[in-house]
Amino acid sequence: MTVPGPLPPRDLLILSALAGEARHGYGIIKSVEEDFGPLLDPGNLYRVLRRMLRDTWVEVVADDSVEVEVGDDRRRRYCLTPRGRAVLRLEVERLEFLLAHVRPGLPGGGA
Repeated sequence: MTVPGPLPPRDLLILSALAGEARHGYGIIKSVEEDFGPLLDPGNLYRVLRRMLRDTWVEVVADDSVEVEVGDDRRRRYCLTPRGRAVLRLEVERLEFLLAHVRPGLPGGGA
């Protein structure tokens, strides 16, 4: 499987936030905020999550304790699918490869 070109940073952060556990939208925003600062807004987050659902990178986790109305994205919990994990892994490998080749060209050898 190949990643469809470099992922936008927002996509990488969302996939990363879901790598450890299923989260609802607010949980994704807070996870990213804790590690990187306020980079996600709800409008963009839910638009990207809908695309990731369509592309089968994420799926909605069933939660019988919460009744979710149709179209109410805020109360859904999302988790990575095997495809989403593969996309995340391939993007991280791509970035590591890129850094390994760019770092030696930096002044001081990138140290």
